[in-house]
Amino acid sequence: MKKYFSMVIGGLVSVILVACSPAEESPAVEAAPRAVRVTTIARRALPIIINAVGRLTPNREVVVSAEVSGIVEHYDADVGKLVDRGALLVKIDPADYRLALQEAEANLLAARSNLPVAKRSFERAQRLLPEKVITPELYDQADAGYKSAQALVVQLETIVAQARRRVEKTAIVAPFAGHVTRRFVETGQHIAIGAPVMQVADMSRMRVKVHVNELDSVHVDKEDPVTVTVEAFPGRTRVGRVDKIGVQADSRTNTFEVELLVDNTNFLLTAGLTARVVIQIDVIAGAIMIPQETVLFRENRKEVFVLDERDRAMAQIVTLGRMNGSEVRVLEGLTAGQRLVVAGAQYLKPGDRVMVAP
Repeated sequence: MKKYFSMVIGGLVSVILVACSPAEESPAVEAAPRAVRVTTIARRALPIIINAVGRLTPNREVVVSAEVSGIVEHYDADVGKLVDRGALLVKIDPADYRLALQEAEANLLAARSNLPVAKRSFERAQRLLPEKVITPELYDQADAGYKSAQALVVQLETIVAQARRRVEKTAIVAPFAGHVTRRFVETGQHIAIGAPVMQVADMSRMRVKVHVNELDSVHVDKEDPVTVTVEAFPGRTRVGRVDKIGVQADSRTNTFEVELLVDNTNFLLTAGLTARVVIQIDVIAGAIMIPQETVLFRENRKEVFVLDERDRAMAQIVTLGRMNGSEVRVLEGLTAGQRLVVAGAQYLKPGDRVMVAP
């Protein structure tokens, strides 16, 4: 019985010792590599551009007004017509002005006829005064009469020139080549001096006014390349040029007005269309540009993931600069030749193994 009891006790001790002995450690299982896509960082030229939106307006536009009053005899142009410089727009009845011109010419003719008489009288007085045949008073009268006759001729010549100009002004002409955009008169209408008759716009070149912020405005100059795209004609880009640069900021928006010109020799563009303008103000050589979506925003830093030579992920803190479309410039933190993770970075931790997907 004692022998059996000893055997039971021994077995229990053996079980307890086995249960208390430490288990063998199993080897750690490394996580499977994550699939990512990468691109090799390279330096390239970065054009610095200004994007702005404006509306097309004529290069120049003027309201032509009447310089004399009268009845509209007829008009030779209407809205939409292309007219040359000097082309007749409106004709005012010239009858009264022609009569006034004839009267002025008649008065001038009479004054010119009297001038030789006054001249001979003065010359006779010049010869007779030294011989004391006439008194100084008579000489002075002859002198004054001759000078008055000369002055009258000059005065009447001026009146004739003015009357002739009034006759000419009854024909209202285009000050420059362009399109008639508005007509203000009708045949038979009486118009006063200064009344508007036609509005003419030069649309051989179109003008676009845009507003540029103060940081970019100081870099704009008239040699900057400009492209203009009109929304009504998508896919058709036109070359423009900087024409005027504002020197005073708008007090409300703190922006400067820049005016650009774009060629319109085929007159396809019309006033009022929306235009998108791109002005290239500079080019940065050797810039590092990366997709914006590769940047991870942490609490107090911005970082991206790159791969080391063993295809392990490394977090790089970066300093960002100007954006260009979907890309952003990296000022510090990356160098050319590094492999940047462009897809899958949000699932990585520093040191993770990766599998580069094609």
